[in-house]
Amino acid sequence: MRPVIMGVALSLAVCRSGIAYQGEPKPSDRRSPSAKATVTIQALPGTTVYLNDVRRGTTDAQGRLVLSPVEPGRYRVRARKLGRRDFHTSVLVRSGSSLRVRAVQPILTDKAELARQRADDLRERKAHEAAVAEYTKALAARRGPFPQARIGLARSLLALERYEEAAAQVRRALRETKGQSVEARIVLGNILRAEGLYEDAVAEYRRALRQAGNFSPEAHTGLALALDEMGEHAEAIHHLRIAIRQNADTEPVLYYLLGNMLQTDGKTAEAIAAYEKFLELAPRSETAPAIRSVVEQLRKELKPDG
Repeated sequence: MRPVIMGVALSLAVCRSGIAYQGEPKPSDRRSPSAKATVTIQALPGTTVYLNDVRRGTTDAQGRLVLSPVEPGRYRVRARKLGRRDFHTSVLVRSGSSLRVRAVQPILTDKAELARQRADDLRERKAHEAAVAEYTKALAARRGPFPQARIGLARSLLALERYEEAAAQVRRALRETKGQSVEARIVLGNILRAEGLYEDAVAEYRRALRQAGNFSPEAHTGLALALDEMGEHAEAIHHLRIAIRQNADTEPVLYYLLGNMLQTDGKTAEAIAAYEKFLELAPRSETAPAIRSVVEQLRKELKPDG
């Protein structure tokens, strides 16, 4: 039995952050609990922080965000706040270290970039019609190549099921970047998958992973979902596990998806563990009661007769 739980937005698993890591260096995929470190970000209050373009949280009222544990490795740090220029830096996180990063965030004066920021904010709040209008303003203000605005526009058009328009925008972004945009390839993969063109979607996700040095949780997730639709369950589970590691437990819905795949593959005990991890990370989600019921039923199925 594969559970059908209404209200789980699978698009969250591949579109929530809206960003994909675009190259090395990268941390190891392997876990080493004793070697993990702490990274503290100091920025303006309400600043969203990304490590290797994985959204890791928002600074508090004091402008502070503590990330722990963090795997050793080299990371790209990005700090974003509406109306401020994005802060970018690269840091090397050593085993067991405690690292502090202070973000410099001057006021943003570029009208095109400010419009794109507003559009991104609207898209993350699922106000996609308004986001489309704001992305259109951003492109008009730039009057030149603006691949990031086109990719964001494509994401909102995809959410609105305007597939042809979304594909046109993302292909234009690929032309503007000479094909070297990991995020554009992922979004194209998402569009193809939404249209049921799974083999074509798989090809785009694999291209994205090659360009990203294999570090892109969004690409791994999209690839897993496409492979699962094609009946390639073992490989789908493999890629979804990688996505979970790379996302550092920031996307609880991935555990729900993993539970579904494991259950389909007949791995009931592992499916229960995945569902329980989802419940640990998102105990108050709308789907939590239904998932608890599924776990209870699966536990009964595991018990020997009598």
